[in-house]
Amino acid sequence: MSDQILTLHVGPSQLLSKLCDEIELEKTINDLVKWDSVRCHLSPGTRIKALVLNILCSGKPLYKVHEFYQTLDSEMLFDTSISPDQLNDDALGRALDYLHEAEAWKVYSTLALKALKRLNLPIGVLHNDTTSISVYGEYKQPKEDGLQITYGYSKAHRPDLKQIVLGMGVTPERIPILAKVENGNISDKSWNVAFIQKMRKILSNEDWKNLIYQADSALITTENLAEIQQQKLSFISRLPDTFGLSTELKKEAWSLNNWEMVGSLSDKKDAAIYQIQAFERQIKDLPYRFLVVHSNILDQRKEKTLNRAIEKEETKLKKEIEKLSKVPFHCKEDALEAIQAFKKKQKTSYFCYELNVQMSDQPVKRKKRGRPKKGEQTKREQVYQIQLESFKKDRDFIEKKKKKLSTFVLITNKLDEETLSNQEVLKIYKGQSAAETRFRLIKDSQMIDAIYLKTPERVEALGIVYVMALLIYGILEYRVRKELKERNLSLILKGKRKLHQPTGQALLEQLEDITVILINQNQQKIRLLPDNIDSQAKKIIELCGYDLSIYVSKNVENQGK
Repeated sequence: MSDQILTLHVGPSQLLSKLCDEIELEKTINDLVKWDSVRCHLSPGTRIKALVLNILCSGKPLYKVHEFYQTLDSEMLFDTSISPDQLNDDALGRALDYLHEAEAWKVYSTLALKALKRLNLPIGVLHNDTTSISVYGEYKQPKEDGLQITYGYSKAHRPDLKQIVLGMGVTPERIPILAKVENGNISDKSWNVAFIQKMRKILSNEDWKNLIYQADSALITTENLAEIQQQKLSFISRLPDTFGLSTELKKEAWSLNNWEMVGSLSDKKDAAIYQIQAFERQIKDLPYRFLVVHSNILDQRKEKTLNRAIEKEETKLKKEIEKLSKVPFHCKEDALEAIQAFKKKQKTSYFCYELNVQMSDQPVKRKKRGRPKKGEQTKREQVYQIQLESFKKDRDFIEKKKKKLSTFVLITNKLDEETLSNQEVLKIYKGQSAAETRFRLIKDSQMIDAIYLKTPERVEALGIVYVMALLIYGILEYRVRKELKERNLSLILKGKRKLHQPTGQALLEQLEDITVILINQNQQKIRLLPDNIDSQAKKIIELCGYDLSIYVSKNVENQGK
C-alpha cells in the first residue's frame, strides 16, 4: 500500500495543549466532576479541553467543533486517541452538564490556583470586575435558584437582549483566579458581596491575610463596607460621588493645594501624569485612608459629557439672544432693564457675553389702539434694539471644571503608609485594566450561540469554560513576557512589529501558520516539520519552555521546570 501523506495546519494548538497539560486541566476536571468512566468514551476533561483549544484557535469558536478538529492532529492533543466525530454537540453538551453539577466556579478556582503555583505567582492583589454578555434565542426555565438569563443593565449597550453577567478576579499578571456567571439583572453592588464570600471559601488564611481586593466604585456602599470589615478584607476602590465626603475632600484638596507629584504610571507616550493628596476620615465610625487624585488628562467619557454640555448651552444661549434682539424698545432704559432681566434668567456657566443697546436703523410704525380713521397716516418712531457685542468661552471656568472632573477620590482600609504607600495605592487601583482587557476577549455573542446550549445550566458552565481559555491565554502571555524581560529580548511579529510585551492574541497569530506533514506508513504515523517554520514562532515556543519537537513527539516536557 502506498504511503498516505497529509499536511495538517496545526497552528498554536500543540503549544496550547502542552500548557493545558502543565496545569493538569483534564485531570483536575475529571477528579472533580462525577462521571462514569466505564460508559464514557471520552472523559469530561478531554471534552472541556477540546472546547478550550477550539475557543483559542478557531476564528469561529463553538461552531461545528468536530469539523475544526478534522484539520488538526488530534492524537497529539489529548491523552487518548479520539476521532473528531466524538466531539459532537451532544457529547460537548453533556460535558457542560457534568461541569455545572460539580459547581463550575469551584472547579475553575482549583485549576487556577494550580496554575498560580506552577507559575510561582503569589496572590497579592486581585482586580475584580463584571461584564454583561448579551444572548439570543430562548432558553428553558432554570431549576430553582438557577441562573436567570434575563434583562438587566447592559454594558454591551444592548438593552433589547437578555443577558448574563460574568464576574472575574484577575491578578496583575492578568491570570483569572475566580470567575462566576451570575443572573443577568444582578447589580455590581450585590455582586461584590457574593464574590467576596466565594473568594473566602477558596483562599487559605495566609492568602486572605495578604490579599488586596480592588474593584470599582460599585463596591463602596455602607452595607458592603460593613461586610468587608466583618471579613477582615483589605481593599482599594474609588469613593463614589454619591458620598458627600467625595465632594468635601476634593474641595479641601484644591483649597490646600498641597499635592504630592506621582508622575506617570506608564511608559506609553502621552500617558497621564498624576498628583495626590492623602486624608484620613471615618465612615460609620470606621477609619479609612482617602487619596484625592488629579490626572492631567480628562477621562474621554467625562470630556465628551462636558463638551456636550458646552455645545448645548451655546445653542440655547444664542437662540435666546437672537429672540431678544428682535424685540423693539421705545426707550433705551427699557432695553437696559431687559438686558439685566435676561442675564438673571439665562444662567450661563461656560460663556461670557456682552449685550449693548443701539438705536434701530429703520423707524417702525407705532400702532395706536382702535381702528385708524379714514385718511389718517400711521406715525413712525425711532426704537431701540439689543445687539450681541461679544460672545466667547469662559476659558478659566472651563479649565477649572476640567480640573475638578479629572479629580477622583480613592478609598482603602490599609491605613499604614509604610506597608502600602500612597503611590502604591494609586498604582494598584489603575491596574483595574487587567480585568477589563480580559473581558474584551470574550464579549462575543457567538460565545453562547452554539446549537447545544439549550439550558441556563449549560450557559453557566460554558461561561466558565471561556474563563479556562482565558487562563491558558494568560499563561502563554505571562510566560513569554516574563522571559523577554529577563533576557532583555523582543519579538518581531507580523506587520514587522517589534514588541517587548506582546499580547496573547499577537502570539497566537504568529503561530497560526505552523503545519505538520503526517505520513501514514505501514500502520505507523510519522510526523515531520517543514523547513520554513517562522523563526519568531520558534522563539515563542522556546520562550514558553518548549521546542518544535512538541509537534512531532507526544512525550515532551517543559524544559523550564
